[in-house]
Amino acid sequence: MSNENPVDVSARRKLDPSHAVTVWRLDGDDLASVRMVAFRSRHPYDFGPGQSRINISLEDFIVSWEESFPFARADVLDRWEVDSLNPEVFNHYIDRTKLAVPGTLSATTTAKVIVYCLSIMEAEHEALQAGSVEALRYARPDAQDVVNSLAARARPGRRNKEWMELDYSVQFCEALRNPVVKAGVNNAAVNRWGLRDQKGKAREGWF
Repeated sequence: MSNENPVDVSARRKLDPSHAVTVWRLDGDDLASVRMVAFRSRHPYDFGPGQSRINISLEDFIVSWEESFPFARADVLDRWEVDSLNPEVFNHYIDRTKLAVPGTLSATTTAKVIVYCLSIMEAEHEALQAGSVEALRYARPDAQDVVNSLAARARPGRRNKEWMELDYSVQFCEALRNPVVKAGVNNAAVNRWGLRDQKGKAREGWF
């Protein structure tokens, strides 16, 4: 891969994933790429449903959505060999208007968006935990607390319009328009941080 930073390539703006999407049955290369995405994540997340006792890998979770929400064979991130997401890369490469459209994102890119959202939650959880300790409150924030905090940050009245597109909390909320991303983040976060009202919230979802 070239040493040139793909984010800085203005020609990249001309590539529209909707012009080249082909719905695709996942193969061994796709699954290997998803495994690599999971390997690079900050935590060995369990993507099984909140009520399940079976540990589900990111790879198996992605496969379970292949029929109900098909993936593209390759999308813009795949063609430009983008390894991971950050606010600048998300803003540059992800077409937010098509996040909920089947066949827009590849399986690998979907996995990267899930991991990116979870990395945002990790940082927000750490900040909430530090704030609790500083305030001499020792309750451990649960998954719902983290989502509530990010949603509050993303509210229109709190946004700096100039930098809105680079706001990680806004990107987090927008990424959840994709049902595979939403379900994956939900499952992994509930298994990682739990819910104080575990029975009700895990069954009904928390977004």
